[in-house]
Amino acid sequence: MDENLVTFGNVPQPSEAEARAAIIPVPLEATVSWGEGTALGPASIMNASANLELYDEVLEQETYLQGILTRQAVDVSGGVAPTLDRLQAAVAAELDAGRLPVVVGGEHSLTLGALRAMVAKFGVGFTVLSLDAHLDLREEYEGDPYSHACVMKRALDLGLEVRHLGARSCSVEEARLVRERGLRPMWAHQVHADPDWLPKSLAGIEGPVYLTLDVDGFDPAVIAATGTPEPGGLFWPQVTAWLAAVCRRHRVLGIDLVELAPMRSHPASDFTCAKLIYRAIGLALKERDHARL
Repeated sequence: MDENLVTFGNVPQPSEAEARAAIIPVPLEATVSWGEGTALGPASIMNASANLELYDEVLEQETYLQGILTRQAVDVSGGVAPTLDRLQAAVAAELDAGRLPVVVGGEHSLTLGALRAMVAKFGVGFTVLSLDAHLDLREEYEGDPYSHACVMKRALDLGLEVRHLGARSCSVEEARLVRERGLRPMWAHQVHADPDWLPKSLAGIEGPVYLTLDVDGFDPAVIAATGTPEPGGLFWPQVTAWLAAVCRRHRVLGIDLVELAPMRSHPASDFTCAKLIYRAIGLALKERDHARL
């Protein structure tokens, strides 16, 4: 093991045979369109994770005892396309080993690499659940079809179903695509106004899911450190209730967390991301155990 590697939670690495999840850092920053800093996201999250209380009071367990490997960061040289290929290979290796891959970014375009690995392994019979302030359904942005603003359109192009939560910003072209394709985003204003938003947000979803968590899905009062903040976002209790409901109902094939752009003045953003990853891993693994019973 690299002595300089910062492990998630600052705990000793489990053995390959014991590990049930693997953190894959991807410090990709290639197509950001406003605020910069996503390249620093993975390292900031790993450093913040060292300050987590490793007992989760909601799950009543120390999730790290399930075995969470921390991998070396994926090489992001050469831009988005080669990075996606390397990430696809890294995720595929964890899937083949039976582990839950947890990708930590980095900009949102990296999700496509993980989804390609999922499709190669499982086919298209799963749904992508996207927490995000934006729909990311553009055909291209600033001439780039692999921009972070296009990643959910690329997911649709793979033949996957996509369900958004917390969106509150889109182009007219994206709104038209939502209508044409019969997509069912749960907009942030609906979450805030409808006491039954949670079951409605998951209605009609069957089979396994992939979770992509863009931190700008949160309100900036919760996570300020992101390149494209939007007012009116979701809060910690809403997001964690959604995660719990998802994991109760569906097998989670993989997880990514993207778009943290660390700010020295807001270390709470880094810590919140680390805690969200820890909670999501705990929920996903706990429900996998229940499914075996």
